[in-house]
Amino acid sequence: MADYAAGLFARLLRRKKTGAFLAALSGGRTPAALFGALAGLKLDWARVHFFMADERLVPPDSPFSNFGQARELLFSKIPIPAANLHPPGVRQPAQAAKAYEKEITKLAGPSGALDLVFLGLGSDGHTASLFPGARTLSERKRLVVPAKAPPGVRPAARITLTFKALNAAGAAVLLAAGPDKKDLFARTAAGDKALPAARVRPAGGLYLLFSEK
Repeated sequence: MADYAAGLFARLLRRKKTGAFLAALSGGRTPAALFGALAGLKLDWARVHFFMADERLVPPDSPFSNFGQARELLFSKIPIPAANLHPPGVRQPAQAAKAYEKEITKLAGPSGALDLVFLGLGSDGHTASLFPGARTLSERKRLVVPAKAPPGVRPAARITLTFKALNAAGAAVLLAAGPDKKDLFARTAAGDKALPAARVRPAGGLYLLFSEK
């Protein structure tokens, strides 16, 4: 699954002949395998800019940082300019979200349309930091908003891309793995709107990838 997703990244990058290629990554166990597969590819990394689909508002060297995980498993292993990496700053949530949206639109334009977004599937059906029942699910104007994890999940303070941003992307890839995610993945693929992940439907195309392992 990770190899297929990495191959898809390579094909879309090569298909876009000119200009920067804008991608967003997610953290977690399943994306970690993807990072390893991407790190093994010889690509024109100087054209690629990486953003995060969501981030916990912690320093990048924190074990809870999605950017920190991507830096360890991917960015440190490829010849990519430091200026092409876009970690959210550690600020107050509203300030961080506003600054990150500005950084995205600087490269993507007012629509905030990224070329490719990789997403995971949480055990409650969330994706990025779009959790069931959260007010962020109804956001229609903003590309990036503050988010708060459910009670008991730490760190709580986060920022996340909204459905407006995710569904403006050229393509999105949702990855899930393991027998405990099988039924949840099937509900997501069937479009069960009770699950935030099922509401990701970018006009440019959605890839739903599942591994039994």
